[in-house]
Amino acid sequence: MLKFKSGRLTDLQYQPYYQELGIEDQPKQQQTLVGKILLAKLLELPEKTFLSGNSIAEGEHGKPYFTDRNEHFNISHSDNLVTVAVSDQPIGIDIEKIKPKQLGKLSHAFNVGEIAYLNKLHDPRKSEQILRLWTIKEAVLKELGLGLTSKPKNIEISLPRMDYATRDGEKFKIDFLGIDHEYIGTMATKVK
Repeated sequence: MLKFKSGRLTDLQYQPYYQELGIEDQPKQQQTLVGKILLAKLLELPEKTFLSGNSIAEGEHGKPYFTDRNEHFNISHSDNLVTVAVSDQPIGIDIEKIKPKQLGKLSHAFNVGEIAYLNKLHDPRKSEQILRLWTIKEAVLKELGLGLTSKPKNIEISLPRMDYATRDGEKFKIDFLGIDHEYIGTMATKVK
């Protein structure tokens, strides 16, 4: 079972919540709130009841989990978009807004083979592929519950297909989420 849903911070349906909570000009709090509302919708739970409950906790490195349910979920946000995925197995997702990215800023995250692959490409494809590789690495680390506390460079991606990644002998299936033409979204699940 896998379900995912996205929402924009500017969607009118969220405005009453922002006003009620006094967070009209606080994008970080809005991202958190929209993530919880999307999660309630995916679980088919009443939003107000879900928002007032305490059924979500965080792991050692900040990965959220349910304290009272068996499902797994993950949330990602970038700029104005929030995406939530729910699954029956651990899952990691990452989204990034597509904008020009320079390899130099993220080169610490890529291994020699990935840098060689990227150096063969030219913009605008190169910028998009940098983001694809980055979102794969972040989704894998989020699936593991590590976030960016671990080195992204230690994740190896199957190039050029980008359908699998490995880290310390563990293999992850990679899927790209078609959420919005302005964003790249990636999902990682462990291969059993």
